[in-house]
Amino acid sequence: MTQTTIPTRDRPTGFTVVAVLLALTALFTMVFWIVFFADTAAQADSFLARQSACWYAWERSFPLADAWMAAAALIGALGLMRMRSWGLLFCELAGSALVFLGLMDILFFVQNGLYLHFNADVAVEAFIHAWVTGFGVFVIAYVWKRRGLVSSQ
Repeated sequence: MTQTTIPTRDRPTGFTVVAVLLALTALFTMVFWIVFFADTAAQADSFLARQSACWYAWERSFPLADAWMAAAALIGALGLMRMRSWGLLFCELAGSALVFLGLMDILFFVQNGLYLHFNADVAVEAFIHAWVTGFGVFVIAYVWKRRGLVSSQ
């Protein structure tokens, strides 16, 4: 069974953009966790930790799920760049993981009133929530609509 793909030189520009944004999202997710765990004492005493007693424990529950999302995003990005059908699958998986993670964060912040005391920490978190949720929905819709550009036999 061979896989038929269009030549990468014929790759739509949008696929390249999505692939780069997926790779950057995965990279920034990894950087976030490196920074987070580099100074756990500061995180445990951060503004958000002071606003919600369970925020620090909540935040620490995400690295494994974020690692799955980042892996799917990187594999999806590679597959899109190579115009492989498995790249489409991993883009959809990454998009779904992004939406799930974003919605979990948004609901936690709403339920705990963490958006009410807007400052730099909350602004960063709000940007992350908006990015992962919005970009995840975009990836799912964009890639699915163009799935016919990559075929497999």
